[in-house]
Amino acid sequence: MAEIINNYLSPTNFTISIQRIPNIEFFVQKMSIPSLSATAPARDTPLSTLYDINDKLIYSDLEMTFIVDENMNNYKEIFDWMEGLSGSQTPTQTQKLALSEYGFKSDIIATITNSHKNPNTRFIFRDCFPTGLGSVELDVNVQDVSYATCSVTMRYNIFTMEQ
Repeated sequence: MAEIINNYLSPTNFTISIQRIPNIEFFVQKMSIPSLSATAPARDTPLSTLYDINDKLIYSDLEMTFIVDENMNNYKEIFDWMEGLSGSQTPTQTQKLALSEYGFKSDIIATITNSHKNPNTRFIFRDCFPTGLGSVELDVNVQDVSYATCSVTMRYNIFTMEQ
């Protein structure tokens, strides 16, 4: 029988751990646990279409938003990673990334904590790499100080959930 829990999940109780880009860990303000969908293969018959059980899972991208530090170290980590993956500036960028400690990809661990701030659930995203780095908005016309944020989109092969 399932355990009855009366506490609700707080969207502020999480931490992120990324080996390749440690400067982003404490700055992540927002993340979305990706959606998961399955494809059910169709089988046509003379009278209707029948569906078999799911044969493939489709994972959505991992999206995170982080505060950019004043030296832009966390932004630069992702920027350099993306440039290294594409080799857009020099041919040696990709080679340098391949020979680095972590290679092309890195695992990301999102730890969800319970109402007592104790680790409760871990989502492990395997073989992640960035596919998008958002813009950083700068505006001198704001009334209150609002720190610059940026979003990053990560692709991965699979994620698992552990409790």
